[in-house]
Amino acid sequence: MKLKTRYERMKKENEYWSDTNCLANALGEATNEGQFYSKGTIVRAFKCVDKDDYGEYDRDAVLESLYRLNIKI
Repeated sequence: MKLKTRYERMKKENEYWSDTNCLANALGEATNEGQFYSKGTIVRAFKCVDKDDYGEYDRDAVLESLYRLNIKI
């Protein structure tokens, strides 16, 4: 399943969650199902996240956290 599709479903099911939290949960769900995304795919999905969800200088730190949610252990 595409990451953006997972993200949009998560956002619809959890309307009170922040966009960042929805994306993080979509990545966690994908990882649990054995589906992994490239950093480029995660960056493209991150563009849908509301910029008010994170500070101006926190973008790279948030992305790094999202990358770590989707790695094979």
